[in-house]
Amino acid sequence: MSETKRDFSTISIYIDDDENMIGIPCGESDKYGIADIDKVVLLKAPYSDNQIENFVEEVISYCYTKKHNDASPLSTIEKYTKKTGFVNATADYTLISIVKTNDTYSLMPTFNDFERGPLVIDDDERILLANYQKGELAEVMKDFIQIYVKANIFYKEKQELEEEKKNRKKN
Repeated sequence: MSETKRDFSTISIYIDDDENMIGIPCGESDKYGIADIDKVVLLKAPYSDNQIENFVEEVISYCYTKKHNDASPLSTIEKYTKKTGFVNATADYTLISIVKTNDTYSLMPTFNDFERGPLVIDDDERILLANYQKGELAEVMKDFIQIYVKANIFYKEKQELEEEKKNRKKN
C-alpha cells in the first residue's frame, strides 16, 4: 500500500477535572471511513505550554499509523476508562476535538450532555494557522480548560441539584 498524503487528521483530547489529558488519534476504518485507533497518549498535569503543544503534535503524529479496530464494539476511550458505552466512558471528561489540515488547526470544544455524551460547540471553534506561533495552541487549550473543564464542574453540580429537587417533589 503506498503512503497517501492525507488532507486532514483528527484527534480527540479528553481532559479530566484535574486537567490531565488523554489524546486519541484517528486512523482509517472500513466501517466508518475515519475513526479512533487503539492508541492512547497521556499528559499529566501540571504541564507547560510547550508540553501541551508537543503533546497535541505527538497525538497528531500517530494518526493513520494503524487502522481503526472495526472488529471491536468498544471505542478507544471505552477501553481506556473500562466503562461500557461512549456516554459513560466520556462522562468525567471534557472533549476537545482537533482537526489539522495542511493549512490550519481547528479546535472545537464540547459540552458534556448526560444523555448524548460530548456535543460540539460550533460557535466556539478556534482556527489557528498550521504554522502557528509558539504558545498559540497552548493558549487556546488553556482557554478551553478554563471555560469548559472548570465550568463543567459547575454545570454538573447544578444538574445534580435540579435532580435532587425533582426527586424531593416526587416523594
